[in-house]
Amino acid sequence: MDTTIKQFVKRVRARLREQSIVDQLFRAVGIGLLIATVVSLISLVVPFFYAVPVAAGVVILSFFYGLIMGIRRTPSMMEAALRADAKGHKERISTALFLEGREDAFSSLQKKDALKVIDAFLIRKEFPLHVRGRQVAAVIALALVFVVSSLIDTPARDVARNTNAVHREAQEEIAQLEKVEKELRQKKEISETEIAELTEQLEQAKKELKEADSNEDLKKAEERILKKLEMASERTENKTLSEALDRAAEERKEAAAGKQQDLAKEAQEAMEKAEHGSAKDKKDACEKLKKLAETVGDEELKEAAEQYKASDYAQSDYVSADNALSSTLEHLSNRQSDFANNNSSGQSNSRNTANNANNSNNQSGSNNRQQNGNQAGNQSNGQSGTSGQSGNSNNGANGQNPSGGQGSGNGPGSGQGNQNGGNGTGGGWNYGSKDGSEGARKTNENITVPDGEVGTDENLTGKANGNNSSTMEKSSQSRTWGGNKVSYGEVSGEYKEKAYKKVNGSNYPTKLKDKIKNYFDGLN
Repeated sequence: MDTTIKQFVKRVRARLREQSIVDQLFRAVGIGLLIATVVSLISLVVPFFYAVPVAAGVVILSFFYGLIMGIRRTPSMMEAALRADAKGHKERISTALFLEGREDAFSSLQKKDALKVIDAFLIRKEFPLHVRGRQVAAVIALALVFVVSSLIDTPARDVARNTNAVHREAQEEIAQLEKVEKELRQKKEISETEIAELTEQLEQAKKELKEADSNEDLKKAEERILKKLEMASERTENKTLSEALDRAAEERKEAAAGKQQDLAKEAQEAMEKAEHGSAKDKKDACEKLKKLAETVGDEELKEAAEQYKASDYAQSDYVSADNALSSTLEHLSNRQSDFANNNSSGQSNSRNTANNANNSNNQSGSNNRQQNGNQAGNQSNGQSGTSGQSGNSNNGANGQNPSGGQGSGNGPGSGQGNQNGGNGTGGGWNYGSKDGSEGARKTNENITVPDGEVGTDENLTGKANGNNSSTMEKSSQSRTWGGNKVSYGEVSGEYKEKAYKKVNGSNYPTKLKDKIKNYFDGLN
């Protein structure tokens, strides 16, 4: 009897647990959906990329919370027996459960009476599952509002997506910087002082990357980092450190170029799909164009993409955006070609540096010998006489002005010579006019490219000491730079690349940018 009574009470208790779980689930899930809906609605106007995932997480957590609380609030065995007696059985079941284990006559009579009640008791009928209609309606309504609000796209959500993408790219850049820092620390040739200085700069660079909230900010931060690496490589006298920094800078350039090519390909594919695609395809194309424009610094493409979106994707604006994209792709292609050519010429210049230095030294020695001969006079074989010596100045011989004009100037001079030797004096100055005719550009002329900064142009005067000797002084505060004579064509590509980089990173009008680029294109 005790077993039968106990099993019955357990079944009643299980039914009551089901009802408790249903009640707690509806209550908890309703509250969770309310919170999720509020978060989703806020994200429509406030940029918050993780709003929908967070809201969905709140709903899931609320479900498990309701399940756990429903189980915890299950009635005890005695409470279940009393709930069964409340159906009109006057505590017969609860009394029999209380007398469990007793075998006296009174207890036996009570248990037999409870068994009669149990045999006629229908648990599912007496304890049906009740679901409140208001709770169900509230949960369904909140769920619909949450789903609809999660699917709506707004400018705030566009900003949130773009910002999140920028932050992911920034984290990748930070990982690359940490990799560079780790590689430098493993090189024993680099001192702790140099490592500390470079680490400080890299930490500052990481901070700038973390603060970037747009593709434009990320681009500027990447350019500053690249510049820091190049400057650090130029300043250091440690060959190992310089090579490591140059390699890191080159890898960043290649990564940036690859990123631009990938974005360009994605934008091109998106535009092809958007021509006859859905509104979602057109919107995706606009986002791809805008991201590409911000990455490469193309204001014209950015304006075309925004105009295409603002016109509700009109066909005429689609054509304008597609033309702007074609122009951007052409510029990127030219830039990649120039970058490859500059790399090849850079390697060629490195191989010819020693030859250029030797040629420069030979020319310098020849010029010195010619100058000493002019100062000594015109020597003859046993004859004496006078000869006119012309004095030329550096500026007077061939004067050039900023506008490309050329002028000429001559200075007077005289010289005397005899069999044993001679001396002469000469003078010349820049008497040439600043206005002259425009000369043809010579792409094969030699120019001197200094290794460091270039000082101001000054005229040097004085005369030889007469004994063909030189005087040398040592100074702890002197600052000089060496230079190499190279062909104009070998450095014009590098200057063109720098000019392109400056122009693309500026806010100049598009027409002015094209004029500047056309100018440097014509230098080759």
